Amino acid sequence: MTTLAPVVELVRGGRNVLTLHDPSAYEGLIVVKPGPLWQPGVIVPEDGQTIVARGGETTYGYDTVDGGQATGFELGPGDRATLVRSGLPFLFVEWRIERAPGRE
Repeated sequence: MTTLAPVVELVRGGRNVLTLHDPSAYEGLIVVKPGPLWQPGVIVPEDGQTIVARGGETTYGYDTVDGGQATGFELGPGDRATLVRSGLPFLFVEWRIERAPGRE
């Protein structure tokens, strides 16, 4: 039997992750929903915390006014995104994204 090694990506960008799933889907993580008419929730992880994706969790890529380029990503069901470290230039964080089998 052959097991495939997971595909791992390192991404630098924004800290907060948007989700359309209920905040209860992310045990141990802070998920903010500003009000009943606000569709997405915002996952606000701390260093070392992992988001186990339900599918569709997203961060956007963007350019900062002072020259930084944030890389965005979208997670599929079963993907795992760990906030490796914060405090990077441009207020970026580093994510370690492990894609679920079959998501390469």
